Amino acid sequence: MSVCIYSPSEKIWGGGQIYIEYLCRYLNKTGVPAVIATSEPETFDCPTLRIASVASKLRRLQSAPALASTLKSQGVQVIVLNDLSSLWLAPVFRAFGLKVVSLLHLYLQLRNAAGLGHGYVEYHLLRFSSRFAHRIFSVNKDNRRSFPVPVEFVGNFISPWFFSASCSEYKQYDIGLVARLSIQKNIPLFVQLVARLNEVSERPIQALIVGRGEEETKITQEIARLSMQRFIELLPWVERSELPVVFDRLKCFAITSHHEGFATTALEAHARGVPAISTRSAGYCAEFLTNIDPITGLAFDPDEVVSDDFIQGVLMLIEHHEDYRVHCIEKASSFSEERVLGDICCGIQSLLTKISTQQDDQRS
Repeated sequence: MSVCIYSPSEKIWGGGQIYIEYLCRYLNKTGVPAVIATSEPETFDCPTLRIASVASKLRRLQSAPALASTLKSQGVQVIVLNDLSSLWLAPVFRAFGLKVVSLLHLYLQLRNAAGLGHGYVEYHLLRFSSRFAHRIFSVNKDNRRSFPVPVEFVGNFISPWFFSASCSEYKQYDIGLVARLSIQKNIPLFVQLVARLNEVSERPIQALIVGRGEEETKITQEIARLSMQRFIELLPWVERSELPVVFDRLKCFAITSHHEGFATTALEAHARGVPAISTRSAGYCAEFLTNIDPITGLAFDPDEVVSDDFIQGVLMLIEHHEDYRVHCIEKASSFSEERVLGDICCGIQSLLTKISTQQDDQRS
């Protein structure tokens, strides 16, 4: 194998894991042998290399030299460090002669009011470590301002099958959210939004939350506190193959996150013709909706939930959702696997070519 994608995350399955699984498949399809190094190989549907648990930072640091040595002995030439959780190991892998590629999903920032982000020392350690990466690709455009070295914005992607999956024309819900039920996703804000919509609307506004996670109890409590049980349905996570039908049942999609890269769900909703709203803190999502023509949704700050003008804007989006259908699909299709994964693949291939040229020069 030529490329190893290092994934330290455990007990999490979301957009970041989907991204590297598809990247691994894409690399292999284009003739670049690749595997994902993970302690949970059974969760990926692509070639994997099993490693011991590296959930803690200490275990990551302790195991990195041995992993780098093993990868070198097995012919790996490029390691892709998945997200900020592994970027700080770039100096270790580079010391063992590997070409280092960083793939960033989340935005590097100092810890914010919501408690998300990095402390001062870790923030500057990540900035320092970025100097040891040969290429840095980012799903989130904001990272171009966060680092002292060039960062290449590639964005997220949507697979062709998501457009062509069988569809349902039954719009059961006015607004919905599909996400891991975690602090990062700020789902109580979605509950508050639905409550405000029902205060203002002349008819009941029905909402859907699909997901599982550690915040589920807190979310159900918020639903009860605001007496939204009749208006919000909370369903468990579904198989990825069933997601197109979930989106088809929505008139509008919502992203209320404190912190995102470029949410896969934003592209998935658009691929099914569904407009969306997004918090401005949700990475590239807000720009995707409002700064790329044509406009296919709304961007907002959490305190705007109390604004009548914003609530009326959301109600108008719901009421006229069909008017956005074609534009949503066209916008989603511009973020294809070929465009996004192809750019990363080309960057990796350029490093492999450079290695091959250097080896030829040494032999001659």
